Amino acid sequence: MRNIYELLKERGYIATVEEQGIKKFQVTDEEAVSNLLTQGTTVYEGFDPSADSLHLGHFMSIMALHHMQEAGNRIIFILGGGTGRVGDPSGKNKARSLLTKEMVIKNATAIKNQVQSMGLLDLDNPKKALMIDNSDWLAKALFLDDYMMNVARYFSVNELVKMETFAKRLSEGAPLSLLEFLYATMQSWDYLELYEKYDCRLQVGGSDQWGNILQGVSLIKDHKGNKANAHALTFPLLTTANGEKMGKTVSGPLWLDPKKTSPFDFYQYIEKIPDDMVRKLFGLYTFIPMEEIDKIMAGNPRDAQKKLAFEVTKVVHGEEEAKNASKQSTMVFTGSSENLGSIPEFKLSNSMRLDEILVTSGSLVSNSEVARRVKGGAVKIDDQKATDPKQQINKPVLIKYGKTNFLKVVSS
Repeated sequence: MRNIYELLKERGYIATVEEQGIKKFQVTDEEAVSNLLTQGTTVYEGFDPSADSLHLGHFMSIMALHHMQEAGNRIIFILGGGTGRVGDPSGKNKARSLLTKEMVIKNATAIKNQVQSMGLLDLDNPKKALMIDNSDWLAKALFLDDYMMNVARYFSVNELVKMETFAKRLSEGAPLSLLEFLYATMQSWDYLELYEKYDCRLQVGGSDQWGNILQGVSLIKDHKGNKANAHALTFPLLTTANGEKMGKTVSGPLWLDPKKTSPFDFYQYIEKIPDDMVRKLFGLYTFIPMEEIDKIMAGNPRDAQKKLAFEVTKVVHGEEEAKNASKQSTMVFTGSSENLGSIPEFKLSNSMRLDEILVTSGSLVSNSEVARRVKGGAVKIDDQKATDPKQQINKPVLIKYGKTNFLKVVSS
């Protein structure tokens, strides 16, 4: 079997950093991690249940974990029932709204069902994967004996304040609660718990998690000695040309749940990915061999974008939905608006204003954004340019509010 670590590198799953002009992979020890993954080890990643669906950013992790599992590694999928209530402060410039226990349970259940339905991780065989809620230990632990004496005493405040998120907040004079400050200690506790109970030797996550993961590696070494075989590896954070995270849209994240982001909208987003990102996403989000990807990239760029959109939508939503989205996309670009089955629908019970419909449906973020687009001629109702954002709609229509963005208004 081919070295899984080399496959992860080739397909672009391992984040890189530049130190003194030298490009390096963001991993604690390449040789050690390569050996662990090739021989078969236990790998874990935590997922914050702050919403009832994963999004495009999480999809990269699921794909990477799939490749690791296929190579014989056991995956631990941590649902952050405990850490999720605190909220990861990484990359945030202000405190996140706290989630209730009930919200976390609801979101965690939805995410579990979603991952299982995608079929990318075998969660039925405990020898291949485990899905664990970290509230199992975080919520039941004794504050003094379990947390203060077994975890907190090993952390240096001097080191924690140097972490990028905290250093930035403090330098700007922004509020930083003790709750957020202790998040890294809780995530580290997860790694220690999994290392001791499940022989977990590798934690993975987005590159913004590097500092948190290293704290966990350090905690394990504090307990087990410097020779403890615990390691870290991170995935790249994909951004667009303007610096936004890949998958961020006007109406929010590109969700993997078809009820939150329709297969059509999902397909459309991928199809419009800039040319310079297409090859990278082929490697990360599809199963097409790299040799074949090179052949695709040597052809027509537009064909490559369409192929990428189809393949990614097929993995997330199934082949039938991918075919429908592809067909509907072709209709959009050829000017036909018939049979666009998976375009998002908005049920209209009474007469409503155009701006109310677009904002209430989540298509656009505000009335002012609707007004701006109407003024620019970017909004059409049944192929007729809208001239008034407050125009009353009292019948089924097809609203176009961008080059390839549609909303079907139907009778309730």
